[in-house]
Amino acid sequence: MTFEQLDQITHYAIETLFGNDDGWRSLTRDLVHLWPDAGILEICFALVVAASAVESNFNANSPSRAQSAQAYRLAALVSADLYAMAAIGGYGSRARDLASYWRDHDSYFLTL
Repeated sequence: MTFEQLDQITHYAIETLFGNDDGWRSLTRDLVHLWPDAGILEICFALVVAASAVESNFNANSPSRAQSAQAYRLAALVSADLYAMAAIGGYGSRARDLASYWRDHDSYFLTL
């Protein structure tokens, strides 16, 4: 994945986090759908970069900082899914493989 593509994912994440109060709910599912060839760790990285950008642009008392915490949580949950995929075996490391794992074992992001 190029830096430009990673930048696109990060910008999409920031826009979605601020799109509406519940924008974070579909964010991970949307990232996987829009960038199926992205590596799962690239999705995690983009979420962390988005969270960090929000954190650095709003002071600690801003209600917008909550979006940063949501992005960090999503990155943590995706990394946990990546660990589970590796433990189970039979899954790749691409976003499309994450979608398969969700369908087979953990529908949290599919129904969030």
